[in-house]
Amino acid sequence: MIKATNLSLHQSGRTLLDAISFTIPAGRITAFVGSSGAGKTTLLRCCAHLITNYTGTLLLSNRPLADYTTQERVHTVGFVFQHFNLFPHLTVLENCSAPLLLSGTLSREKAVEQALLQLTLVGMESYAHRYPHQLSGGQQQRVAIARALALKPSLLLFDEPTSALDPESTEHFASVLKQLLQQGITIAYASHDMQFITATRDRVYLMEQGKIVDLQEGLSF
Repeated sequence: MIKATNLSLHQSGRTLLDAISFTIPAGRITAFVGSSGAGKTTLLRCCAHLITNYTGTLLLSNRPLADYTTQERVHTVGFVFQHFNLFPHLTVLENCSAPLLLSGTLSREKAVEQALLQLTLVGMESYAHRYPHQLSGGQQQRVAIARALALKPSLLLFDEPTSALDPESTEHFASVLKQLLQQGITIAYASHDMQFITATRDRVYLMEQGKIVDLQEGLSF
């Protein structure tokens, strides 16, 4: 689904990504692991077109990512931030329907209907009228996932998805990933949580200092 060749990023005299090549194959889960500063988050942000000043080739479904329109990208690639980035002044339902309304593709009624469907998928429909500060970390993450899913992406990227979760929420998140895979959504995430990586492994890239130093695959999730 994504193929990168010689992807590099230099910023303020630092090399953040050093001519790395990798693939995120469709229908699988790909993990990028390594210590803080290894380049994992930067890599994912390039894949979501949140960072654009890289060099090298980055293809999405055999087409240069830069050639996609904004509308095409948001309906193809979803991104769940480490700290979720929910709007504090909006309810759960409003957070999830806002991207649909901003895209201009649905009426308010249809946007609310679609948002509720995604909240139901992650078990958060009963919290639709609460605000983010009234939710636990795991609940906020599920809302962030529902918000990303509302645009029906085929690829979902997660940055350090378990960093704010307790063990029970981490276990629930792993089950949500399995549901998403069963729906045909491709998953990639950046993490240094080895226990979670072990529980959800399929393809694992090990990163150090902006380089990919190892790949393990053929592991079952």
